[in-house]
Amino acid sequence: MSVSTRSQNLWEGSVAVRWATALAGFALLGWLLSIAFFQLFARFGVLGTTALIAAVPLGFVIGVRALPELFDGLRSLGRGFGWQEWLWALLFISAMTFEVGNARQAMNAPLATDKWVALRLGTELIVTLLMAWRVISGRNSLKYLFAGLPGFMGLYCLISLVSTTWSIVPFFTFFKSAEFSLDVVAGALIFESATTAEDYVKVLNWTYIVYAFETGTAWVNAVVSPATAWDDLGRLNGTFPMIGGNGIGTTGAILLLVGINRLLSRASRGGSSRVWYWAVIVFAVASMYVSHTRNAFGGFVLGLVVILILSKRKWLLLALTAFVTPVMALTPAGDVVMAYLRRGQDADSIRRLSSRTDFWEYAWRQLSYHPFTGLGAYAGGRFGVLEPLGKLDMGYLHSDWVETLVGTSFWGVLALAAAVIGTGWFLLRGSLSPRLNALERDLSLECAAVMAMMTLHSFFNNELAWHPPLMFLALLGYAELIRRKLRTPESTSPAPVRNGDPEFQLA
Repeated sequence: MSVSTRSQNLWEGSVAVRWATALAGFALLGWLLSIAFFQLFARFGVLGTTALIAAVPLGFVIGVRALPELFDGLRSLGRGFGWQEWLWALLFISAMTFEVGNARQAMNAPLATDKWVALRLGTELIVTLLMAWRVISGRNSLKYLFAGLPGFMGLYCLISLVSTTWSIVPFFTFFKSAEFSLDVVAGALIFESATTAEDYVKVLNWTYIVYAFETGTAWVNAVVSPATAWDDLGRLNGTFPMIGGNGIGTTGAILLLVGINRLLSRASRGGSSRVWYWAVIVFAVASMYVSHTRNAFGGFVLGLVVILILSKRKWLLLALTAFVTPVMALTPAGDVVMAYLRRGQDADSIRRLSSRTDFWEYAWRQLSYHPFTGLGAYAGGRFGVLEPLGKLDMGYLHSDWVETLVGTSFWGVLALAAAVIGTGWFLLRGSLSPRLNALERDLSLECAAVMAMMTLHSFFNNELAWHPPLMFLALLGYAELIRRKLRTPESTSPAPVRNGDPEFQLA
C-alpha cells in the first residue's frame, strides 16, 4: 500500500485526525492574520489581540459559508434594480464627503469650498430630473408628499425653506433646505410605489446595503492604510470617502439589530438560510467595537429591548439582565467595559458629552435672541453657533433636535417630532396587530427596533434631519404603509409567508 493511500485511509477513518487538522488550520490562520495585521491588533492590547485571533478565523469561516447566499442576493438585487434603487444610491453618493469644509469659507463662497461640489450637484441634478420625468409622465404623483406621516416631513421642509427669509446666511439655508427637500420628495415617490411589505423589504434591504457599503470602505482603508484609518483614540475612520466613528457605529448597531431580529423571526417560523445573518452580525459587532461610539451602543441596547419585548421573549431579556448585571458588577469585566467606553476621557469630558453640552448651551443663548424664528435652518447651527466658537471644521451640532431648534425655533421641532412619534407609534402597532401577516409584523418589529435606536441616537448626532436621511425615511415610509393598511376596513392579511421566503433576505 502506497504512502498516499495509507494517508487517505487514515484521514477518512479517523475523526480525531480530521479534527486535529481543522484546529491546527484554524490556529494557523489566526496566527498568520494576526501577524499580517499587527498594526491593527496592537491597538487593542492583550485581551483584544487574543479575542481577534480567535474571532477573525471564525468570522472568516462564517463569511465563506455565507458567500453563496450573498451571490444569490446580489443576483436577485440586480434583476430587480430599478429607479427606486437609483434614487437612493444617487442621494447617498451626493452626501459622500471627501474633504473637510471650513465654516468661514463656506459662508463667503458656499459652492467653491469643495472641489467635489460637481459630484454633489451633479448627482442631485440627476435625481431631480429623474423624479420630474416620473411625475410629468404620470408614473408617479406627489400625493404622499403632504399626506400622512410624510406630510409632517413635507411641512418640516416648508418651514426650513421659509426660514431663508430670516436666516443669518440665506443662501446656505436655501441650499441645504432644498437639498433635504429633495430627499423627502424622493421618499414620497418611493412610498407611493411600494404598496406591499414585499416591496418594502427591497427598499429596506437596499438602504441597509448602501450604509454597509460605506462602512465597508472604512474597513478596506483599515487594511490598505492602517496608519490613516485609526485616530488617536483608536477609533476606525474612513478617509475616502470620509466617514467618522459615529457613522460606523450607527451602521453597526442598525445591522446588528436587523441580523438579530431576522434570526429570531426565522427561528420562530422554522425558516432556513441563517448563516447569512450570522455573517451580518459578525460584521456589525466588529464595526461597533472599532467605532467606540457610546450612543450607538446605548441605541442598540434600547433596540434589543424592543425586539425581545415585542417578540414575546421577555424571558430572554430577564435572563440576559440576570447574567450581565453580576458579571459587570462583580468581575473585572465591568472595569474593562467602562475603560473601553470612556475612550481615555476624564469624568468631566464624559459629563460634557465630549463638548456637546458646550455647543448646546451656546445654541440656547443664541436662540434666546430669536425665540420665534431661530437663526435659519442649517445656517443657525453652523454659522450662529459653531463659527463663533471657533469650530470651523464642524458641520453640525451633533443633535438633530438642537440643530432644528436653533435653526427654525419650535416650528421645525414640532413638525419633526410629529414625524418621529407617528413613525414609532405605527411601527409598534404593526408589530402587534393580528390583522397583518407574519412578514408585515416581523418587518414592523425590525423597523420599530431600528427607529428606537435612531431616535435615541438623534439626541447626540444628526441622523433624522440631515441630508440624506435615507434610513429614517425608509422607516417612516414603512410606518406609513402600515398606517394605511390599518385604516382599511376590510381584512388586510394575505397568505402567510413561506418558511425561508427569499424576499426576507438582507441582500
